[in-house]
Amino acid sequence: MGCVSAAVLSVAAGGAQAASVRAYAFHAGTLKTQTQYLLKDTRVGTPMDIPIPFLVIQHGTEWMAFDTGCNAQAAKDPAAYWGEAIAKAYVPEIKPEQEFREAIKVLGLAPRDFKAVVLSHGHVDHAGAIDNFAGTGVPLHFQKAEMREIRKAIAAAIAGAAYCLGDFKHLNELNIREVEGVLDVFGDQTVMVFPTPGHTPGHQSLYVKPSTGKPFIYCADALYTLEIMERLVVPGLATDIPATMQNVHWFKLEERQGVTIVPSHDPGYWAKRTWAPKELVP
Repeated sequence: MGCVSAAVLSVAAGGAQAASVRAYAFHAGTLKTQTQYLLKDTRVGTPMDIPIPFLVIQHGTEWMAFDTGCNAQAAKDPAAYWGEAIAKAYVPEIKPEQEFREAIKVLGLAPRDFKAVVLSHGHVDHAGAIDNFAGTGVPLHFQKAEMREIRKAIAAAIAGAAYCLGDFKHLNELNIREVEGVLDVFGDQTVMVFPTPGHTPGHQSLYVKPSTGKPFIYCADALYTLEIMERLVVPGLATDIPATMQNVHWFKLEERQGVTIVPSHDPGYWAKRTWAPKELVP
C-alpha cells in the first residue's frame, strides 16, 4: 500500500499528549479552472473555482507548515511564470497578502520561525513559495521519490509543466531534506507525514492529532474533493490511477474509523471552514 498502514495511525491516535497541538488553515488564493481537471470525465467544461490552502501546525512552542501555496509571481503573469499550458488550465487569483510569507504574519510568524516545512509534492500550487525559505536553514521535507521528479524536470529544463522551473530557482539556497516513508515531525506521533503516491510519484499527506477534536488527515492532492471519496470518482490528474484510487479507498476506511478527512481543493468544504488566524476545525 502506498500510504501508511492503518495500524500506524491507530497507535498515533491513542495515548495522552504532552504538547498542545493546534492547526490553522490559510487561504492562499484561488485557481479558476474547469471540473474535468479535478474530476475525470464529469461535467467537462464547467467552471470551477478552487481554493489554494496550506496548513500551519502549532506544537507547543514550535511550528511547522504543510505546503506553501503559489509563488506571488504566478499572479502577476501566469503565462510567463508557469507557461501557457498551465496558465490556460488554471488562472490564479492571488492577493499580495496571500503569499506564504505575508499570510503567516497573522500568526506573528516569519519563515525563519518554523521547525520544519513539509511539501505534499512539488506542483505550482503546493510548493510555489518555497523560495520564502531561502537562506533560513529551515528544513523542507520532500519524499525522495518527489525530489527525483523535481530534479529530472530541472535537469531537462522542462518549462510549462506542473513542476515550475521558477519555483525551484533557489533550490541550492534551501535546506532540502529527503524523506523515505513516514516522518514523525515532533517525535510524539501527533503530527505525522506519510507517502500517498499516485497524483505524483512522491506525494505525501498529513495526519494531525489536535489537542481538541478528532484527528484528521489533510490529503493534499491525494484527494481533491470529498466527492471523489464519496462517489469514487477518478481524479482528473494522476501519474498512477490505481495507486490514487487505493489511497481514496484507504481514506474512506479511515473516515469510518473516526478520522476526519480533509480535501485540498474542495470549494464546498472550505466555504464552511474558518481561515487563520482562527483555528481550523475540520
